[in-house]
Amino acid sequence: MCILKLFSDTDSFKDWTQSTEIPLCSVYDKGEQRTRRARHRHYRISFDVSDRDGSDFRGQAQDAIRFLTRYAEPIRKLLQSHDVDLGYLDFPIYSRLDGQVANQNDHIPKELIKLAAELDLGIEMSLYDRAFVEDD
Repeated sequence: MCILKLFSDTDSFKDWTQSTEIPLCSVYDKGEQRTRRARHRHYRISFDVSDRDGSDFRGQAQDAIRFLTRYAEPIRKLLQSHDVDLGYLDFPIYSRLDGQVANQNDHIPKELIKLAAELDLGIEMSLYDRAFVEDD
């Protein structure tokens, strides 16, 4: 499930969420409780980009292209109205590496790279061992 994550050291996103049409995943303010022992170190907002799982990177990438195309203008306005220090698309993908496979390659479409670059967004691929995230 691909997520767009934006971080700020100075600006809360909470008020902005009241007027957006972009599918919201979560929003946190700096200093809010994160776990029993930790607090959020940044203001953060996350948007649901794709609901496809980690075995469908191509589908996640296509969903991300549609998402960035559809929401480019509101994202651009958000980035202009807030001091965003870091923003990226996070693609969780399952590792296909096992005793039989030694190399894993996942192609990022140039259209996705172009759309992300136009919004000054990075791309992160979070690699997960399927055995640790899927229930039997």
